[in-house]
Amino acid sequence: MRVMRTAAGLVMTGIILLESAAVVVAQTCSLPSAYRWTSTGPLATPKSGWVSLKDFTNVVYNGKHLVYATTHNTGSGWGSTNFAPFSDWSEMGSASQNAMNVAAVAPTLFYFAPKSIWVLAYQWGPTSFTYRKSSDPTDANGWSAAQPLFSGKISGSSTGCIDQTVIGDNTTMYLFFAGDNGKIYRASMPVEKFPSDFGTTSTVILSDTTNNLFEAVQVYTVEGQNQYLMIVEAIGGSGRYFRSFTATSLGGSWTPQAASESKPFAGKANSNATWTNDVSHGDLVRTNPDQTMTIDPCNLQLLYQGRATNSDGDYGLLPYRPALLTLQR
Repeated sequence: MRVMRTAAGLVMTGIILLESAAVVVAQTCSLPSAYRWTSTGPLATPKSGWVSLKDFTNVVYNGKHLVYATTHNTGSGWGSTNFAPFSDWSEMGSASQNAMNVAAVAPTLFYFAPKSIWVLAYQWGPTSFTYRKSSDPTDANGWSAAQPLFSGKISGSSTGCIDQTVIGDNTTMYLFFAGDNGKIYRASMPVEKFPSDFGTTSTVILSDTTNNLFEAVQVYTVEGQNQYLMIVEAIGGSGRYFRSFTATSLGGSWTPQAASESKPFAGKANSNATWTNDVSHGDLVRTNPDQTMTIDPCNLQLLYQGRATNSDGDYGLLPYRPALLTLQR
């Protein structure tokens, strides 16, 4: 009788496990063919002396949101900051803004798991792109000395190399970047050599008009899918917006997905934001902070920069603020 009861118990356990597995499978999502978002208003204002908060990168660290950003002062100076970690996006406005002692402009933050280190990449350092390392990403001024991430140059660009992002798969680390010139570039190295200099050469992987492929490229692994997502900021008739592309390999070709101003990945046409016409440089929320840049397609959120609809003037002085889009399914 004990054996029979045990067998019955094993059968029931198996049924429960199968039901649980079915629930997990049911929660796997594909990227939508068309995107609809809701938007918060501005989540934070610059601290005294700054007029702009922009170019956000974010991870979840010890259960809290950790954000780095570019800043601009009331004159002509660019800088960078992090926000003290906070639990909910509604708390971002009260989180302290901690100025960095270096200008890590357009930052990219991630944890490089193979070597158990945090990496902060940025532009306008000693080389085209630069990185620093740390064991504590919450310390805005606890980063190592600057090291070259990319020493190359590009032609046909008024800005040079800008807006890097870094992502890896099991064997290779990739650098993607823009040039405000209608092109997206890529370089790579074996994962075991990272972090180090990607070198001096890059490959153009996308080419279009300047407005269609402007800047702020980001690349992500789509969780549960054999797929990667790229978003690129474009300039439209109604403001800045994001176009999206997909690929099955980081080293492969990219196919347009939601790539028009009327049907964008994110923009005025589908953000439901009333306070801004721009949906500009930002980062999808990543609960996994590592180099795979993994996003959950069931729960997409985009931390972006927007500005008041009546603002205009010098780009550096535009009053960009952080806000959050949440995908509606």
